[in-house]
Amino acid sequence: MARTPAEPARAHPAEDALEEAALLSRATQAGLARLEELRRDGDDPGVIDRLEERTRSRADAAWERLGSSEGDETPSEAYRRLRSEMLHAERGVVLEARNSGNVDDEILRDVLAVLDTEESLLDRLHDKGAEVARNDRTEACEHLRRASSAIRPRTPKGCEECLRDGTRWVHLRLCLGCGHVGCCDSSPQRHAHAHHEGTGHPVIRSFEQGEAWRWCYVDDRLG
Repeated sequence: MARTPAEPARAHPAEDALEEAALLSRATQAGLARLEELRRDGDDPGVIDRLEERTRSRADAAWERLGSSEGDETPSEAYRRLRSEMLHAERGVVLEARNSGNVDDEILRDVLAVLDTEESLLDRLHDKGAEVARNDRTEACEHLRRASSAIRPRTPKGCEECLRDGTRWVHLRLCLGCGHVGCCDSSPQRHAHAHHEGTGHPVIRSFEQGEAWRWCYVDDRLG
């Protein structure tokens, strides 16, 4: 059956995951920038730290799902596993309180709703990770097939330009043409993309621990 304009072809799950991770990273930077604008001298540093950690963790989990190898547990998956067990114990206490008849029904419903909401979010993250893991990567383009897998990073401690200029990065990318280490498109300076535009080197690999995905700038392909 011919596909109508209202039925666009669905992207490959791995490509969806890459697009989602990139969008979450951009959103994270916007949120953190707004937090920096709003924070005051009297704000509790612990509150600021929790806000920053929670905001960054969403994008980090998306990159981990994209870069994880089959059978390896990512930090986010470990969090989900342990938090699920904690929620089970917490729900047990609430159910015991319900059975005792000593707690108001509305309070019980409110507390159970909080636990159910958090558990449903954990399940959603698990399902998304499983969907990416079940599917093979997009068929590699010629640049990805030719890219070296044994490139030594020129600046293994971080982005080459950020280290030189004293700027900050979010995630790191390794050029598989020359070993240049640059910051990602979610970083303020976007040095990895600038390096591609300046040199024409087409393929980068994630330079984050536990991630092994590659990306071709020329063909917009994941591999």
